[in-house]
Amino acid sequence: MNTNCFRTKYLFRVCTAFISIFIPLLLLVKGIYGSFIFTFSIPFIWQIVYLGKPVSSLGLRKKSLGLAIVSGVVSGVILGLLGGKALQVSGLVSHSLVNSQNIEFGIGAFKIEFSLAKELGYQLLTMSNSFKGLILYFLFSIVVIGLGEEIFWRGFIQRKIANRVTKTAAIATTAILFALIHSYIFIVLPINRGIIFLVFIGSAGAIWGYLYERIDNIWSVAISHGISSAIFWKYYFFTALT
Repeated sequence: MNTNCFRTKYLFRVCTAFISIFIPLLLLVKGIYGSFIFTFSIPFIWQIVYLGKPVSSLGLRKKSLGLAIVSGVVSGVILGLLGGKALQVSGLVSHSLVNSQNIEFGIGAFKIEFSLAKELGYQLLTMSNSFKGLILYFLFSIVVIGLGEEIFWRGFIQRKIANRVTKTAAIATTAILFALIHSYIFIVLPINRGIIFLVFIGSAGAIWGYLYERIDNIWSVAISHGISSAIFWKYYFFTALT
């Protein structure tokens, strides 16, 4: 029994490692990119493959699932609407990436260029005027972006930091790091408005951090993240597409 149990756990860790590496590579080959394609891989490889911890250690659990779904939907709608209004007040609406410059990384002659207009989330956004397109966009935002990023930020980073400092400090630190990773927004916005945008992102990150500590289920913040992001990207930041 112990031998079979060991083999099952070993096989599970091998499969997890394969999926965590294969999916991001497949997405890149297909021209799909974004922070969500690798954020889930890091905690899975470290927490499950390397340390042998269960997936529940990243917040993926059945505990309080109903409460997590309800709190995620309610907070997501509220954050999306409030965030959108804040964008309006700050004059950060009606943008388009159709003719914007690409994201470029590289040193010297070696450069990698990513077309923002070809990014999957943006493509789904441009097709979200139909009912089917809208459903696909929201599902993508919740399952791929929301869950993919929250497993990393709240389920992994915040919990790791909380092992060394207070929960409040961990929530704040994670929120700041979460905001800084969105600095790509300076490609679209001037510095002064970009800083305001990052403050909004950091504030949302702090709310999600607190929500995760209260509910202790990653689906609460994944749903909230996905819904709020979909709302303010579609109906506020990119209002020219509606």
